[in-house]
Amino acid sequence: MARVGRTSLTLVPIALASRGAAFGVPVVIAWWFGVEAVTDAWFWALAFPTFVLVLASTAMGTAATPILAETRQKQPEHLGTVIGGMVGWTALVAGGAGICICLAGPIMLDQLTDFDADTQQMASSFLWELWPFMVLTATGAVLRVACEIHERFISVAITPLIRAGVVILMTWLLMPSMKAHALSWGLVAGEAVQFLWWSTVLVRSGVRFRLGFHLHPRVQQMGKDLLPILGGEALVTLNLVVDKAFAAWLPTGSVATLEFADRARVIPQTLLESTLLMVAYASWSNMRAQNQLPEARKAVEQSLRWVLALAAPMLAGLFIGRHVLIQLLFEHDQFTPENTATTASVLAWYLPGVWTNLLGIMVVRAHVVEHNLRLIWIMGAVCMVSNCVLNALLIGPMGLEGLALATTLNMVLVPGIYLWALRKKLPWQVGSWLKVAAIASASVAVACLVELSPNGHPKSIDSLKLWGASIPCFVLLGLGWRVTQAPRNHAS
Repeated sequence: MARVGRTSLTLVPIALASRGAAFGVPVVIAWWFGVEAVTDAWFWALAFPTFVLVLASTAMGTAATPILAETRQKQPEHLGTVIGGMVGWTALVAGGAGICICLAGPIMLDQLTDFDADTQQMASSFLWELWPFMVLTATGAVLRVACEIHERFISVAITPLIRAGVVILMTWLLMPSMKAHALSWGLVAGEAVQFLWWSTVLVRSGVRFRLGFHLHPRVQQMGKDLLPILGGEALVTLNLVVDKAFAAWLPTGSVATLEFADRARVIPQTLLESTLLMVAYASWSNMRAQNQLPEARKAVEQSLRWVLALAAPMLAGLFIGRHVLIQLLFEHDQFTPENTATTASVLAWYLPGVWTNLLGIMVVRAHVVEHNLRLIWIMGAVCMVSNCVLNALLIGPMGLEGLALATTLNMVLVPGIYLWALRKKLPWQVGSWLKVAAIASASVAVACLVELSPNGHPKSIDSLKLWGASIPCFVLLGLGWRVTQAPRNHAS
């Protein structure tokens, strides 16, 4: 586990640079288009490819990682065939699903939104233009997992930087001639370059794969494992679409506001996925493939403590500086100070649930290592139903903030059940968990003290309150790292 921690720590500056660049995509969209009908149409349409993106990144990656790890350990000569078969079948399924989404687009726009005719037409066009993006996203997830299994973590971590650069450049070049439709083709170009990049990394790692519809036994096994994971993750990921559908009934700009707040909310999640999750899950899978299940369980327990102890002070700082963050990221040109205030308010309701959601992301992978796949399907249904009910109850009295609160409540409920189901599997260290609880409690106290102070949370980058509050957050971050270190005799 010491090696996992060191590798994850090494990736942090790379991930920050890469994810910072990737975050530049919604930033430039806010600059160029603001919060208008066109961004409502864009983000509504993008919700469906994003659904495919998240589904591919989680379900495909989750199912493929243990199988590719086992193939690499036990049948390395078959690895290229297995990868090629996975990519081929994934492209076929994603392509078919994408066509169904595009065909259903006009009906959903008519029945599920309050958009005017021009906005509906624009959103429908965006869907068709994004079809290649859906296919490339799903198939690229397989290649990314293959790179992670070969421990090409740095190459994977810098990928968002490359992709974001291509997306922004191509969108900028195409805007004079294609206007808003440049958004679609810039995104497709970035995804194509990402696919080629991961293919090159694999070839340089000595893996030769040929795309096709190979039905190798391990490809079939992935298909069997994928079904419950895909079902559960699809229901969870569908909440992204459901939230946009609810927001589409609110005043113009609501869908875009929800999207901008959501993009800020997932900053900690993308950092986790680019560092600890990527390294830890590949490590757990390799341990399982080598019949080292007790060691894998120790690694899981250690990783959970790392996540909770380190995320708490970071999220406290994000909560305190939420207005400044939105202001710095988006408040330019078409994005007004009023938009900043509204987006920051929505973000405030999102952030408390991010802490438990980060735990949930790790725990789901632990259940896959334990092969508890049926639970993932059940929890997906629970998550979907509870989100719809909470949205319906809270959107009336609270508007957009109600949708954010519904997501937060869901992100507490579902990871809590996942963790409870894992309680008898992991070697819990009670003393270490009490230290984690102390770090989390102190982080909450810092955020509450700032929020309840005169004039509330800071509103500008030069606020002394902002910089003063950062000191205890950094201290708690350092303490979190110190109290979650594995004993030297457990290092690997």
